[in-house]
Amino acid sequence: MLKRLKNFAGFIENINGLWLFIRIGVWIALVSIMLYLVPLPRLLKFLTPGKNSRRKWEREKLVNFVSFWLGRDMSFYSRSCLRRSLVLYRYFNLQGENAVFFIGVKREAGELKAHSWLMLNGEKLFPDEDLSYKIIYRYPEEEARTEPSEPCAD
Repeated sequence: MLKRLKNFAGFIENINGLWLFIRIGVWIALVSIMLYLVPLPRLLKFLTPGKNSRRKWEREKLVNFVSFWLGRDMSFYSRSCLRRSLVLYRYFNLQGENAVFFIGVKREAGELKAHSWLMLNGEKLFPDEDLSYKIIYRYPEEEARTEPSEPCAD
């Protein structure tokens, strides 16, 4: 526990780091509530920033702050991969990275398992993450096909 606290303290090097840490905690609480109140597509639209921030944050710092908040033992924060992906989706897009949100499912030991994750600029956010899931949802959705479809034969 002491080692984790020392590592965490290293990320809050100044008042801006503390402010970022607090804002991430607020966003996690807000997302946790909104998941029960609004459909996921509307929540993702809300989380998508209208313009990029001028501020850039280290990827490791964002991930560690989100992990710290979600590491608390509160049933309110169950299904942490979903909350983690949603909050990180917002912050990575804020700094102009092309973050894409995914939800996938797979059958494992007779049970249906679900997982959510992010891809940043076409690459996995966490290189060791198991992504052997069938994608059932992505945001933003892929662009519609621009090729003309075959005409129907009468």
